[in-house]
Amino acid sequence: MYHSIKDIINISDEENKPFWQVVMESDMQERGVTADISYAAMEKLYAAMKKADDDYRAELISASGLVGGDGGKLHIYNEAGKNICGDFIGLVMERAVKMGESNACMRRIVAAPTAGSCGVIPAVLLSYETYRNAPEDRLVEALFVAAGIGEVIASSASISGAEGGCQAEIGSASAMAAGAVAYLENGDCETIIHAAALALKNMLGLTCDPVA
Repeated sequence: MYHSIKDIINISDEENKPFWQVVMESDMQERGVTADISYAAMEKLYAAMKKADDDYRAELISASGLVGGDGGKLHIYNEAGKNICGDFIGLVMERAVKMGESNACMRRIVAAPTAGSCGVIPAVLLSYETYRNAPEDRLVEALFVAAGIGEVIASSASISGAEGGCQAEIGSASAMAAGAVAYLENGDCETIIHAAALALKNMLGLTCDPVA
């Protein structure tokens, strides 16, 4: 079991196991399940993220009337080749907005780590799979990496927007996604934690409505 990022690194070094496996084995120990069951549970979450992305409907509007359709507009914008951020970041933005809209419209999403920040990790990992043609087992392993980072943040600080503001939700999700991508790019444990830390640091002090 681990309680900090340092714990994960120490276990990884001492037992010569990758970051993701340390996290998976902690889940196995905590829930009393086999490796196959733990892995299958994470695989199911990734499949749910894919389905949520596939099932996006631009015509849906939230009960408040404030949310809906912007993901469709972003798709049209990206297809026209106008996004100055580039194809990959453009697709990440599109998918993140779509997932957030689906949440607001009461569609099925994966809280990662919360419903309010549900768009970040799916948008990054699904887009990475598209552009790098990455095998799904690597994406599932990356989700374990993200989960380990999120677990440490949740236990040491907070992932609650009500308690910590946007930085607790979007900041945590961004740190989780950054660590996951660092792993996918063959980064070692140190690279993973620096990626997560840099993402989180850039969210510190973020208020819930920086524009208005």
